[in-house]
Amino acid sequence: MEIDCALAVGVATPEHVARAEELGYTRAWCHDAPRHYSDVGMALAVAAGRTSRIRLGVAVGGYWRRATTDAGRVADLAERARGRVELVVGLPGTDVPDPQAHAASVRELLVAEHGIEGVPAWVARPGTGAWVPQNFRVPSPRGAALRSVLEVTPGADLARIVHALRPAGLLVRPTGPDVVAELAEFAEAVRRIETLAA
Repeated sequence: MEIDCALAVGVATPEHVARAEELGYTRAWCHDAPRHYSDVGMALAVAAGRTSRIRLGVAVGGYWRRATTDAGRVADLAERARGRVELVVGLPGTDVPDPQAHAASVRELLVAEHGIEGVPAWVARPGTGAWVPQNFRVPSPRGAALRSVLEVTPGADLARIVHALRPAGLLVRPTGPDVVAELAEFAEAVRRIETLAA
């Protein structure tokens, strides 16, 4: 099972992303919320230089700007991360402006203005806790067409979630002061569940 994390952006974000990679996380999505967090582009650019495998996502929730701005940020990161960048649009369970239309606009600008194709996009499914992949006639993330990533809060009953839903991926959003400890605990809990299920 793939495990992913969604991180609030701060000075320590590149360190958190690097640690997530060491712990076996597949993706680190960082929120672009200029009113609340530091610059996501800067944090992910530094993280791209410190990592080699983990996929890096620019997560534009209900705060997205114009598609041109988001496309520029994704294009810059795509160069730095050498094919490991993803676009994440919307917040699951909320009603925000059409996330699918915004993702399509960003993708079109990536191709037309930056010559970049093949950036996977994930779009929040309104009214649920899931993200769904948007293919755009390019390869989706591995196994993405067959699954949703379920967002999990720390302390949730992972065994029950995994048993009931059998997801191919789980996404944790650390909320405490020790992000690294939460990432490690979550990774260990998922490994224990997988070992028991084997």
